[in-house]
Amino acid sequence: MSLWTKLNTLFRASAEEPLHHLVDANNIRIFEQEIRDAEKAIQHAKLQLATVMAEKKQLQRHNQALEENISNKERQAGEALDKQAEELALELAGVIAEDEHLLQQQRKQVICLEKQETHLKRQLRVAANGIQKYQRELTLAKANRSAQKALGSLQGYSNGLSASMEEMASSLNSIKHQQTRATEMDEAMREINAELNGEHLNDRLKQVGITSGEQDASAVLERLRKQRAA
Repeated sequence: MSLWTKLNTLFRASAEEPLHHLVDANNIRIFEQEIRDAEKAIQHAKLQLATVMAEKKQLQRHNQALEENISNKERQAGEALDKQAEELALELAGVIAEDEHLLQQQRKQVICLEKQETHLKRQLRVAANGIQKYQRELTLAKANRSAQKALGSLQGYSNGLSASMEEMASSLNSIKHQQTRATEMDEAMREINAELNGEHLNDRLKQVGITSGEQDASAVLERLRKQRAA
């Protein structure tokens, strides 16, 4: 039963390892290979079980034929006794004794094969359930691996987008700064021109209520009217 020893060892070893380490692609490939090896072991075990079952059935058929032969020999021995053929009856009795001994041994062998068959079937059920479990875990590990790769890619895209957004924000701030500076330069130029033309001083005088002495056309016309009336 070395085959089952290897299979059970594989399952115990796998059970001791937490599945969170399967995020690595190499570990996933190793785990896949372990499952394939276990599946091959199960196939070999099925062949072994089929051999045991075939041997048991063959032995059962042989036992049935032997039982029929013993019954026939017992009938013949009885008839020999009825005919006072003691020597023939004794010979038949010897054959019957040998056949009964063989039948007893083969019946024990059938019982042994039945126990072995039961054990193998139980082990196969356990192994099949274990394979299904680890196949589900493998599927989950692959899904987690794919999710991690997707998250890594998304993180890269996110970082790239963040960098692009930062660059755009920097460009916008630079544009605003340049526009503000241009506006301030334009205002400064107007202020300089106003001071050079005296406009700035007149504005300051008007603010404190002092006129420059210049008169507009209306004031001049009013003054002329008063002079003519006098």
